[in-house]
Amino acid sequence: MSKFDKDTLGNNLIKVDGKIIFKLQEVIDRKGTTKYALSRKTNIRYDTICNYCKGNVTLINAEYLKIFCNILDCSIEEIIEYKE
Repeated sequence: MSKFDKDTLGNNLIKVDGKIIFKLQEVIDRKGTTKYALSRKTNIRYDTICNYCKGNVTLINAEYLKIFCNILDCSIEEIIEYKE
């Protein structure tokens, strides 16, 4: 069981009801590109980009976010959002 599972707080982590919303797919669509093209330009695995698009990410890689913002010419707020 991971410390990130919903019912586990592990290592004294506090429980927070908010959620992170990934909007990478929206940006990709708006910019008229594809996940495959983004993968080729960034050298980030296609499967990893798919996970960011679907929100199937447990640990967020800050370098990936910087690369996405640079290649897609967008702000981080366009890619990721926190909602309480």
